[in-house]
Amino acid sequence: MMKKFKLLLLSFAIIAGFMTSCTNNEPVVEEQNIAESPSITTTLTQLRQQFNNEGYVIPTTNPTGNIVFDFCFDFVYPLNLSYNNGTTVTVDSLEDLIDIMINSNDQLYIDGIAFPFDVEVYNEDSDAIEVVTINNEEAFIDLLDDCTFDDFDCECGDDYNPVCVEIEAPDGELFLVSYPNECLAICDGFTPNDFAENCEDDYNNTGGYECFEFNFPLTIITDNNETITVNSQEELDNALYNSYYFDFVYPFDVTLEEDDEVVTIETSEDFEDIYDDCYDYEVPECDCEDEVFDPVCVEAETPIGGIQILTFNNACLAECEGFDESDFIDCETQQGTCNDQEIIENLIECTWFSFTSLMNNVIGFEFNEDGTLILTENTNTDEPIDGTWEIIRNDETGEVYIFFNLPAPYDVISNYDWTVTICEEGLLGLESGDESILFEQDCNGNNTTVITDCIDFQYPISIVVQGSTVITVNSDEELNNLYNPATSNFVYPFNVMLNGGDVVTITSPNELAELLENCD
Repeated sequence: MMKKFKLLLLSFAIIAGFMTSCTNNEPVVEEQNIAESPSITTTLTQLRQQFNNEGYVIPTTNPTGNIVFDFCFDFVYPLNLSYNNGTTVTVDSLEDLIDIMINSNDQLYIDGIAFPFDVEVYNEDSDAIEVVTINNEEAFIDLLDDCTFDDFDCECGDDYNPVCVEIEAPDGELFLVSYPNECLAICDGFTPNDFAENCEDDYNNTGGYECFEFNFPLTIITDNNETITVNSQEELDNALYNSYYFDFVYPFDVTLEEDDEVVTIETSEDFEDIYDDCYDYEVPECDCEDEVFDPVCVEAETPIGGIQILTFNNACLAECEGFDESDFIDCETQQGTCNDQEIIENLIECTWFSFTSLMNNVIGFEFNEDGTLILTENTNTDEPIDGTWEIIRNDETGEVYIFFNLPAPYDVISNYDWTVTICEEGLLGLESGDESILFEQDCNGNNTTVITDCIDFQYPISIVVQGSTVITVNSDEELNNLYNPATSNFVYPFNVMLNGGDVVTITSPNELAELLENCD
């Protein structure tokens, strides 16, 4: 298939614009209602980065070995596409699409797709892969916006300490997705609460295993009952890239890394034994059950650059997570160590204003001790908005998580499991993957000293809260809620209108202070 398709594309390049038929077996079709789509060009450009020049999955950019989690979504085939010279082609599989991508160039490339088409995406609310229909270019643009290809900025290193999550496939079967380390899983939006305990049941390991090698050829049966024979680890990775689970066809041979012994795998139980030995070799289990309670703390950087203090019940548990004695700090003297009970007591005292990467507006939260909350400020409605909240502490690591249940449009916050990474006086920072929420406490109600009768701020203007977060405000009400002289600063210059109608530009704090003094 691949060789034939390369010949076909070579023919396209030679006679671009004149081709009306094809004599080989490639499924080229004419006169289809295919719309020009900048989004399909963007998609193939992004997807191309997941493969090398030979068309094989790159293990370092595909840590899970699954297209939905390593890329963003998977097409449901067949697809009808068109080239920039007007030629159309039916693509029946990911293999065909890879051939198209690696043979495209500036003169010949895909620029159209037939709507509607289906894609498979991960729904984090149901922990399931679901099929979504893309009916037009606008829906395609929305899909790509959700993918945030350019926003992945986590630096997780190459440590191998795998964690896995259990996901439901479109056919209802449960399967495991494994990440090489916890950091990569967190960057994808998962938290330790999502991690499964049986990662040994996931056999899809991109790039192979360090303790044995498959002796190819090898035959597998994919989740859609397709039987595929592969001749290398690279071909196996590609075959499993858009499969959620698979079975081996037995028997087959593997070669052990330790002594080059060739072992014949007759049954699934035989492979489980080999795989378990390899898994235990890669990730030795820690036995800390008999260790006494003697907490140790470490300072760790979160995926988006924040600093959090992790507390472990004993040194053994900390060392199992990759820390050593040189990382330990004094738990009692560290500022910012997050205690779940102290957080609860602080949250229920006052109103808290949220600044989040998920939304542009700033919302006031009132937390209640019974687990309910009310959104009270800047909600564009006269009625309070009800929700719930819950705090859970991981006793082994000391991490504290907050979960929200909010109605639309604030349910975007509910879709994440939030880890507390900053807990200082009047300030609470939450992170989930590369998203964040910063809560600032307001116990004084109207604490601003800048709203007066003698000047009108010319909105929008910007203020800086807690030293680094820039917030744009658009009304006196927002400024009144957000500005605190002790923790906020204006971004200069900005304009104000005096009572006489003159507009004055304020370029410094001294100019603002002088103007306010003259108001009195």
